[in-house]
Amino acid sequence: MGRNIAHSCIGRSVGKAKPKNKTRGNNMKNVLFATTALVLTAGVASAEVTFSGKAEAGVIDTKGSAALVYSGIDINVGASVTTENGVTVSATTDTGAGSIADVADKEVDAQADDMTAPEVKVSMNGVTVELQSEGVDDYYDGDLDNYDVGVTGAMAGLTFGVAIETEKAAGGSDYSIKAGYAAGPVSVSIATNEGTDTLTKISASYTMGAITATVTNDNKGAQASINTVKVAYAQDGVSASISFADDKDHAGNSNTGKKASWDVAVGYTAGAMGINFSTNESDKWEADVSYDLGGATAFAATDSNETMMAGINFAF
Repeated sequence: MGRNIAHSCIGRSVGKAKPKNKTRGNNMKNVLFATTALVLTAGVASAEVTFSGKAEAGVIDTKGSAALVYSGIDINVGASVTTENGVTVSATTDTGAGSIADVADKEVDAQADDMTAPEVKVSMNGVTVELQSEGVDDYYDGDLDNYDVGVTGAMAGLTFGVAIETEKAAGGSDYSIKAGYAAGPVSVSIATNEGTDTLTKISASYTMGAITATVTNDNKGAQASINTVKVAYAQDGVSASISFADDKDHAGNSNTGKKASWDVAVGYTAGAMGINFSTNESDKWEADVSYDLGGATAFAATDSNETMMAGINFAF
């Protein structure tokens, strides 16, 4: 269509030998540019692009070290598209600068200033394939190893996942598998990590209103198994949990005096304020408080290691 309009206008201008009409020429350029834009975008998929992140500033004081003032920003970039046959393809990556607090670990984490290799996912009919070199967490505990390919899915109460290492290093893990099933108040799950040792964790939970009881068996590979019982409560802004493990004198026990592990945690949220406290068998405790300012959050935290931190952040 753009070509026909151009020929028609040029023909009239030459045939009548009239002076150039600047207004008319500009209008014609706009028509031609618009036509070109339509042609260029016709073959491009309509993708949704998102930006999100977090910015923060604060101060941290660790026993034996001078107080550190820090600031940082983390920006997440994502894009996704759904094809005509229902396949969704997405890619995400992030960049940042400075540092942001890890309140749970009472430390600040540096934010990388370059975009890492993106995580790419392809999803269809409840199954998702994730591709990212050394970017797929293992299913056993989330920290043991990183994989290159992950396949996850869910159907009729059943969930499953397989993570595969395509560039195995000496002594590294080959793959990790997880499966879970939920029916009413009961849920069960199993997660394994296959490498030098076969690590397997099996859990079963039962929910009764605001209370959930969980029993877990962790075979710990070549070491002796550890059984853990946990009871958790959450309702009306109040949360609490207590857990016990039969790991007294276990080879992997790092508790004070090799004591059997136990943990207690309580939390309370009232309006804009949230408070959390936890302690364990080794008298290691930590506490934190946050306050929603409406658009931003102020926080403070401390622990038994005499680490103190406070700051303000906002998400976007």
